[in-house]
Amino acid sequence: MSRTQVGPRFIFHGNAMPFGARIEAVNGEPHLELVKGPPAAALPVAGGWSLATSTGSNHRDLFKWGATVADCKGERLGDLHYRTTVISSIADVFAKNDPHVFAADHIEIKVVSDHYEPGEQPRIVPKQISFEGLLLDNKPIKVNFNQDLTNFPTFDEFECEYRTNRHFFDKYQICLKQPEGGAKFGDRLPRTLGGFVLTSFAASVDFDGQTVPGNVLSVEGFGNIYFGEVLMKEDNRRVTMVRLAMGCAAQAQVALGEVDHNGGY
Repeated sequence: MSRTQVGPRFIFHGNAMPFGARIEAVNGEPHLELVKGPPAAALPVAGGWSLATSTGSNHRDLFKWGATVADCKGERLGDLHYRTTVISSIADVFAKNDPHVFAADHIEIKVVSDHYEPGEQPRIVPKQISFEGLLLDNKPIKVNFNQDLTNFPTFDEFECEYRTNRHFFDKYQICLKQPEGGAKFGDRLPRTLGGFVLTSFAASVDFDGQTVPGNVLSVEGFGNIYFGEVLMKEDNRRVTMVRLAMGCAAQAQVALGEVDHNGGY
């Protein structure tokens, strides 16, 4: 006897990507090249468990990495309660923009999203954020981050705090991508052309005896290093632990420790 589903169908969505990169130029000359990275994991619409691991690899003398894990789970916990759990981790990272070298012992992000009634925004919360052994030219980097994604797990809760709490509003002016002309207290969160809010959970970065406000460490001769980037909207939070926008000797775009998920009815 066949059985039909009772209630609305939930469509799972979840991705975990430990590493991705592409090269744009080398020594000032255009050079478009894709870097073959480690395996990623993704959920099918039915949910389940997708796990991909690797022992590491390298590309030219520019990039090298060790063990990676991409882990996605989609499950039903009860009537109209669905959960997606995504984990992305990478160890022993090496990225060279001669003569500068960025390195990391371990980067990991775990995010859990809980979905309930249709039309209700999911609660998307980081459960683990780990930056271990970050170095630039053998000098340690420390990322100081807040708990706002945990304290305000839905988009509406985050936006309400942004619009009504002056301190909350002010601190996000550093790392929130703003429209031309800036923002006024009470405004809604600014969006990209694709409808996302681009921000970060990193409050500041300690490096070379200085504390840099925001989530960007700019180093002449290497490029920009972005920490804890978040793309979010009503039903989605996409997190990139480290993004390298490399310039000078090698121009390349690199993402380390990324997860993306939402799901919906």
